[in-house]
Amino acid sequence: MKKQILLVAVEKDVLDSFPVTLTLAGHHVALAHAGLQAIKQARDTSPDLVVLDTALPDMDGSTVMEILHRLPSTCGIPTLLLKPRPHPLMPLSLQTNGACAGQARTFNPGEMLLQVADALALCTRLDLESRDLERERELAETAV
Repeated sequence: MKKQILLVAVEKDVLDSFPVTLTLAGHHVALAHAGLQAIKQARDTSPDLVVLDTALPDMDGSTVMEILHRLPSTCGIPTLLLKPRPHPLMPLSLQTNGACAGQARTFNPGEMLLQVADALALCTRLDLESRDLERERELAETAV
């Protein structure tokens, strides 16, 4: 299924390879080159996933992710934070904080594509579980 992905980056290696990789995988890719621009685009378009570079000209990617998770209009959008890998064995970290989030391990397009798929799958499962809980709550309220 085609997903809308907002890629927020200024690094040449990321901009040269990731949009092509994601597009070839069947996703639609929008680009932002700064944190404030990314926040505005996320609010306006509600992408399925935001992929953030850590080094942005106006703020770091972690700050953008934190803002997105706090705003009511974007708190449910999953985010993936790209960090250069200091060591080849650095583990992948997926966590939930309002929306699901994670840290990509490297600027490797193939590996990043797998991590995007993992993040989207995890968030889909969490969304389905949340909807199931909401339905159960509604049924319990109507039964009373």
